[in-house]
Amino acid sequence: MIVLGASSAVSAGVVIERPLLAEAAPDYRLTAAPTASFDWFPSFPRVGAQFTLVSTSSDLVSPIVTFAWDTSDNGSFGEFQPGGASTSAAFTTPGSHVVRLRVTSADHLSSTASETIQMHPPATGVLRPFPTVLILGRPFASGVKVRLLAVKAPAAAAIKITCRGRGCPVHATARLGVSRGGHAVPVPFRRFDRFLPAGVTLEIRVSKGASIGAYTRFLVRRRRLPLRVDSCLAPSGLRPIACPSE
Repeated sequence: MIVLGASSAVSAGVVIERPLLAEAAPDYRLTAAPTASFDWFPSFPRVGAQFTLVSTSSDLVSPIVTFAWDTSDNGSFGEFQPGGASTSAAFTTPGSHVVRLRVTSADHLSSTASETIQMHPPATGVLRPFPTVLILGRPFASGVKVRLLAVKAPAAAAIKITCRGRGCPVHATARLGVSRGGHAVPVPFRRFDRFLPAGVTLEIRVSKGASIGAYTRFLVRRRRLPLRVDSCLAPSGLRPIACPSE
C-alpha cells in the first residue's frame, strides 16, 4: 500500500512516499521575444520630405542583432540589416501610411511593431526637402554616449549646432548642407560623437534664405531618457516656432 504524506512510523509492508512536488514553472524570461518599437523624426512629416525612423526596441535577455523595415506601404519587409537601427523614408501622397519594423535577437526570436504615420501636405514657405536631424547613441544614468549626430538638409542650407552646459565638446559649430546627384547628403558633426553628461543641451538650427527652417532641442537628463523637441525655425534663423499647418 502506498501512503502519501504519512509519518515515518509505519508498520511492515507499508511504503511511504513524499508528496509529489509540482514541476517548477518554466522561466519564460529565458525565451522571451524582443519588444519591437520605433519612433520617427520629425514627428509630423510632410509629403515628399524625407524623415528618419529610429528603433527603440529592447530585449532584456538577448541582444537585438537584425532589423527589417517595411517602408514601402505594401506589407513587405526589406532585407535584414545588421545594426540597422535607423532608416529613412518618404511618401509622395498625403494621408495615412503604415510602417513596420521586425527585430530579431541573437537567440533567433522576433517581434514586429507597426505604426501609422500621417503625412501632411507641404506647407507654404517651408524649406524643402525639410531637414532631418539624426541622433544615435546609448543612454546611461549619468548621460548619453552619442554615436552619431548628423543633419540632412538642402544644399547650401546653414546648419548650426549650439551646445550649452558643462561637458560640451564645443559650444558652437556650423556647416553647410551638401547634395550628391540632386539628393541631400547627411552632414556629420563628429565633435559630438562622445559622452555628453546630464545637463547638456544641444540646439540644432537649419535655415536657408527666407524659408522656414528646422529646429531641434536635445536635452540630456540624469537617470532618464534624453528629451527631444522638434519644431520649425523662423526665417530669421534664430527662434523656434510652431510649424505651419498648411
